[in-house]
Amino acid sequence: MKVWQLSSPHHLERATAPDLKLTEGMAKVKVTKALLTEADVSVYTGVTRVKAPIIPGRFAIGQVTEAAEDSFIRKGDRVYLADVVEDENGNLKTAGETMDGFYRDFTMLGVNDCYVLPASVSDEAAALIDAVAFAERVIDELHISVGQHVLVLGGGLYGNVLCQSLIYHRAVPLLVDSNQDRLTIAKKSGIYYTFKNDETLKDNVLKATGGKYADAAVYLAMNNRVDPSSLFSLVSRDAYVAFCANTDKTLPVNLQNAMQRGVTVKCINDSREYISTAINVLANKAVEFSQFPFRVYGEEQLPEVTEQLASLMDSGALLPFGINVFKFVF
Repeated sequence: MKVWQLSSPHHLERATAPDLKLTEGMAKVKVTKALLTEADVSVYTGVTRVKAPIIPGRFAIGQVTEAAEDSFIRKGDRVYLADVVEDENGNLKTAGETMDGFYRDFTMLGVNDCYVLPASVSDEAAALIDAVAFAERVIDELHISVGQHVLVLGGGLYGNVLCQSLIYHRAVPLLVDSNQDRLTIAKKSGIYYTFKNDETLKDNVLKATGGKYADAAVYLAMNNRVDPSSLFSLVSRDAYVAFCANTDKTLPVNLQNAMQRGVTVKCINDSREYISTAINVLANKAVEFSQFPFRVYGEEQLPEVTEQLASLMDSGALLPFGINVFKFVF
């Protein structure tokens, strides 16, 4: 079996591994496309510490090549591969971090961790499953109801998808970012309230909410450099505020304003229970992604592109908006 193996930070190389043999309750899957995300780059640079050597790659889709005869999974099924799974001891394992990930030609997962994709969900749409699942969990955890104003700080991919999901649930998102290009893409994606994170932000929030501040707020730590504590001065009393990341982040948060306003703080770092919901949302065409840049590469370009993004991350720059897809044809 051919794999991409990370032996130490910044050293990603092709290697071989023993072939996988089907065991009870498992499905063998040919990886066809895998994503390169901030979580993967954090592993590559050593920001997220892992036990090397390891196969990186957190998010992928593939095609089932073998499965038990009595399984609901069938050979030839196109599937989304769960990035967080539970082992036999009940411990959670994360692909590419605490277990081998998906930068390889074949993988083996439990049949319950392979999500069959309907024909109405394209490979491009499937690349958004984690972002949509994350959004659905945030909306659930914050008890969002119809008509509520929700401030979203961070206009990257996850912020854009969250705002669209809020609209789908008939809430009113207020998207805030420091990058005008992200805000422009948000407007084209159907998000009405988009505000620059500057001295006008408070007045803009008050105008949008009729002077009541936001009913809830979300800080997306993915690819975000803004002070997370700034949310507390923009929400109403007893609001819910969520801090979200799907990779290791250090977030110094000043809770003074949160204490004064009686804010409830939630911390969200995975979306494993919302994958089926996300697939249904995408099947219903509830998320518009025609404005999202899709950069498609052959898997042989994986080290080069990862190093480019790592250099950006190390410099403190924002990673480019969009989705990096690698085709795995060994």
